[in-house]
Amino acid sequence: MPGNETKPNQEQGRPSGITVLIILYFLISTFYLLKFSQVLLRWSSLEKLPLTIEPFYLAADSLVWFISGIILAWGLWTGKKWSGPAAMILSFLYGLAFWADRIWVAEPEGLAQRWPINLVLTIIGFSMVTLILSRRSSQDYFRKNPVKIP
Repeated sequence: MPGNETKPNQEQGRPSGITVLIILYFLISTFYLLKFSQVLLRWSSLEKLPLTIEPFYLAADSLVWFISGIILAWGLWTGKKWSGPAAMILSFLYGLAFWADRIWVAEPEGLAQRWPINLVLTIIGFSMVTLILSRRSSQDYFRKNPVKIP
């Protein structure tokens, strides 16, 4: 039928791997927004607890990851050229921050028991992000920016 044939240069939509990353970054951002709100709501209770870190650190950490995750999810959604490299950098920084918290903030007993699974999950997560962003469809998506959102 005329009109049903596929054009060779027809622009493709957002790759499914990019959609997975958008959902992942959005869920992580939502988690940190909830954490931030809980820190603010329970600030006085947190100050009374014998924590090794201040509530300010918990709030600042949550706010930074919430804002950066939302900005990155938006950049990926709209196909901004900077969002591919930013996803790699942010994922790497998130992994570093995760391990810094585990090493300097977490209880040594918990770290000793859970570090192998945390390491495996960190490697799998970073590998997944790297694989998705290195695919040809992802590279083309950022190069052509086929999604036109007003």
